[in-house]
Amino acid sequence: MKKCLVLNNREPIPEDHLNDLSGQLEIVWYQKTDPVFSLDKAVAEHPDTRLIITTYMDLTADYLRRMPQLEAIIATTISTHFIDSGYCREQGIQILNTENYTGSSVAEHAVALMMAGMRKIPSIDHEVRCGNTDCFDFPGAELAGKTAGIIGFGNIGSYIAQLLSGFNLRLQYYNRSLCESQIAEQVELNSLLQTSDMVFLATPLNNDSHHMINASALKRMKPTALLVNISPDEVMDMAAVRDALHAGDIGGAALDLLVVDFFLETPNTVLTSRRAWYTNECFNRRIQQWKRTLQNYLLGQRQESLVGLDFVPIRDYAKQS
Repeated sequence: MKKCLVLNNREPIPEDHLNDLSGQLEIVWYQKTDPVFSLDKAVAEHPDTRLIITTYMDLTADYLRRMPQLEAIIATTISTHFIDSGYCREQGIQILNTENYTGSSVAEHAVALMMAGMRKIPSIDHEVRCGNTDCFDFPGAELAGKTAGIIGFGNIGSYIAQLLSGFNLRLQYYNRSLCESQIAEQVELNSLLQTSDMVFLATPLNNDSHHMINASALKRMKPTALLVNISPDEVMDMAAVRDALHAGDIGGAALDLLVVDFFLETPNTVLTSRRAWYTNECFNRRIQQWKRTLQNYLLGQRQESLVGLDFVPIRDYAKQS
């Protein structure tokens, strides 16, 4: 019987979801149920693993070669950049992801981040709770008549545009490939950065998008612009974004991040900890989709392996100065 190792250091997955597959697989759950989650320990204790189900954590070649019988890795996320695709390609290990599970959740969260950032809602909320009901230091900005730029115009980016279309905004987007929209204009990246009052990052992480928002890009943005991120952290040069916020080079940032610690002392920020997808509906939809991928794999059905995608390891910014 094949061993299936579930590696999860994020929100716990109810373990009874795989009970019906216990006759086909030896299922080992290694979740963040204790204060310390050790990927080293999980891999060391289960070298005979054949299948891995995982979310964001660096599965480098060093880890993967310790499981010589490994056949496939199922990511419970859309992105698979944290899995060493080069090693998997050499060893014939399939990489399968979980596509289109977000529904409206991530796009709705992006718009919520924008509203919170433009109207300074978290800061005002804090002041009110501390007894200051004047809050004259936190003027907001109207959306009507402004320009929103969306980087990445796939399912999530295009739905962000649909949600924004009711705010009387000018909508524009940058996408690597040509695509059509009835409500937004496709533009070059430099033009988008220079003319947008709100810049949304809704692009997957790869070698082209890695550190797309760097010091140079930030200098091209308006000094009043709000940066909104629901992409993987590494789409941004986090140090450059932090420096730009401290220097007042951009107006603010509303960020959904895997590693939030880097910005805890940074002004004009709204932070959520990779919660853009986290609704009851999306949580259940996600489980059902990656479970279906697992079932299809066991049935021998052909599924697209993503071994050709770039491997961009996650960096722990909390450990950096």
